[in-house]
Amino acid sequence: MKGIWKDEEVKNLFKTVEECKASGKSLREAFMLHASSYGRKANSVRNYYYHELDNLSKDKNRAENLEIKLDKHQKNQFVGFSEEEKNKIISKIQEKLSQGYSVRKACLMLSGGDVKQMLRMQNKYRANKKENKSNILTFKQKVTNKITDADINGLFMGLVKLVKKSALEEAKNAVADEKLQSSSAIRKLISQLGQKERELEFLKEDYSALKKENSLLKKKLLVATCFKAKSLAKEREKA
Repeated sequence: MKGIWKDEEVKNLFKTVEECKASGKSLREAFMLHASSYGRKANSVRNYYYHELDNLSKDKNRAENLEIKLDKHQKNQFVGFSEEEKNKIISKIQEKLSQGYSVRKACLMLSGGDVKQMLRMQNKYRANKKENKSNILTFKQKVTNKITDADINGLFMGLVKLVKKSALEEAKNAVADEKLQSSSAIRKLISQLGQKERELEFLKEDYSALKKENSLLKKKLLVATCFKAKSLAKEREKA
């Protein structure tokens, strides 16, 4: 139902937002759910929500008539990490990585199981990696001159299969536990699969960087081999 928003739809939008917040889901999920129910675009629903929230804050009588509790719809104030907090987090994550944990697992452990905090830590760590491009491959000292493109391709494809397998297993468990017919189960599956897609994107970035590093090692090895050959040739001439 596109076009002008009727009071009943406005009430349903704010009710959906309240329900999603209460169950720990994001506002984006609430907007997507409402959009699918009323044939609207999620971005349009988001824009209308914030616009209407400002209007209702100025018109308390209308909010009361619509039975909307404004205290449940306060805009979240994002508080970023301080420089000191960022450095400590990155240091702790790197410590976990040296112990064999993945970035995601390390962040989940450090956040105490808080998924939102885990994502903030993970995003901060990855952003810091991009800012310090020269140090992103902390494992490159372990890469030998014998690594081939086939080895790298095999490693990458293996990681992709593991991620996809994990996504499918999580999806099956979610379906068994919450029933596929439930709209909340479907939203959860969409969120989980979206997270896996983002993880695949990060894997692709690491894969690309590793291929470049391997190519550089090959060039260095070739130069070193040529230099050694010339050196041996000169020694033979002197002999």
